[in-house]
This record gives sequence, structure tokens and C-alpha cells, in this order.
Amino acid sequence: MRPAAPSDSAPIAQLVIEADMFPQEARGFIEEMMASYFATGQASGHACIVDERDGRVVGVAYYQPKTATDRVWDLTMIAVHPALQGQGRGATLLAQVEQDLRDQDQRLLLIETSASAQYDLTRRFYGKNGYDEEARIRDYWEDGDDLVLFRKALKTQ
Repeated sequence: MRPAAPSDSAPIAQLVIEADMFPQEARGFIEEMMASYFATGQASGHACIVDERDGRVVGVAYYQPKTATDRVWDLTMIAVHPALQGQGRGATLLAQVEQDLRDQDQRLLLIETSASAQYDLTRRFYGKNGYDEEARIRDYWEDGDDLVLFRKALKTQ
């Protein structure tokens, strides 16, 4: 694991598309998000880490503070290359994010995801990693697709 570098932007975009986190049409959005991260995001507390294998980005986690809250963070993006899923890489990325936030004395980590069948494994992943489903907002992403909010307190065990 290491902090993301500007040269990782295109590989990160490709990774999240291959992992079906975003459709191909979202490539520009992802690249813009990463450009913004390197331009100003780090200065405002955002963080992005990558997992590498043989010099290739195979995992990513992006997290940022929630504005107007007391030490609450949002896991904006986490993805592992499909060929490497189920091997613990995502759990390791998530644990690294949590440890970084604990080291900064942060309180909560929130994760928003979709209720669609495409994200069934994603929601199970969060549950297996100690996250509780905190809320659902019906028809949030589009009609028939709810937002599912997961929560984890970051107090030291």
C-alpha cells in the first residue's frame, strides 16, 4: 500500500471501471476527481491509497472528511481488480483506511452504496468487515435503486 501519485489517475479510472464500480462513461468523472484530489484534495484532508502488484495498480481506496461534522469520514471509493477479488486485498485496503483514521483520532467512517443486485457482494463485504447498515434512502440513485448507508465507529479496540 502506498499513497496514490498523479501517474496513478488513469490506472485508477481503468480499475474502477473494470471492477464495475462505475460504467465506462464515467471515466472522465473519475479522472476529474483524481485531478481535483492532486490539485487541492490532499490539502483539504482527502486521502487516496493504492495497492500494487507487479508495479500495476490493483486496488484503490479514496476517503474524505464529511464537512460540518465532528471527525466523520466518507469512504468515497474502494475497488480491487476483479481477478484479485476474494483474496483479502479489499479488507486490507479498508483496514488501512480505518487505521489511518484512528491514528488521526477520527470517530466514524460512513460508506454509501447502492441497493441494486449488482452491489450484493459489496454490501456483504462491508458487513463482514464490521460495518452496520445504518440507513436506506429509497429511490436515491434512481427509481427503484436505494442508497444504503453503512457506518463503523473507529474507536480503538
